[in-house]
Amino acid sequence: MKHILLPLLCAASIGAQAQTTALDFTSNDCAGAPHTLFTELEAGDVVILELVMMGCQPCVTAAQSLTANVLPNVSEPSRVKLYSIGFTNSINCTQMNSWKSTNGFTHTVFAGMSAQTTHYGGMGMPTIAVVGGNGHAVYYTALGHSNSDNPAIIAAIEEALAGGVGIEENTTTAVAIHPNPVEEVLNFDRAAWTQARVLDVQGREVMNVKLITGKLDMTALQPGVYVLQLSNGAGASGTARFEKR
Repeated sequence: MKHILLPLLCAASIGAQAQTTALDFTSNDCAGAPHTLFTELEAGDVVILELVMMGCQPCVTAAQSLTANVLPNVSEPSRVKLYSIGFTNSINCTQMNSWKSTNGFTHTVFAGMSAQTTHYGGMGMPTIAVVGGNGHAVYYTALGHSNSDNPAIIAAIEEALAGGVGIEENTTTAVAIHPNPVEEVLNFDRAAWTQARVLDVQGREVMNVKLITGKLDMTALQPGVYVLQLSNGAGASGTARFEKR
């Protein structure tokens, strides 16, 4: 299980607390629809929780990036939800709906939940968690967000999807790769992998090829950090993060 904690990014942040289990909540969203988080996770959904402040531009930018660069690049987007939640109980639905409308968002928003902020380590402009599975596991937490975090978020979502209801036959594994950093050819154990995708730091697909060997030519990639996603026809998947020099 991936569990990632990043440094504090603002004076409002408090010390991050490592959590391996999500914190349940039962609440109507700001459109009036009822939600129980654990019920949704047990049904097979994966949820990205974004805890936001009002007047916080990085919170807006993060939601834009998650919407544009993460959600379209996961293997089962219909099972992945983005919930933006006010970071403190004093934030009400009038404020959250205004925040949503002003920024042109269409995803689900909730009034403030201070307990959620505390559970995931404090306010980090924004605080982000990826949760999923029957065990209500936390696959990723971070205080703050940048586009370079998106590959790790996507990898965490894929791991959570593989651990969800009804896909017990699917497995996501960490793939051993070499060399890393890579300049020309990336090597890995091909095993039964039949397809390879490479995503950049913004979650955009930059490579999608059918595999014949356990080698990929990376000479055309620009220097940077990428995520390799491998899959086969049996539903198994593998991931690895690498740097291209």
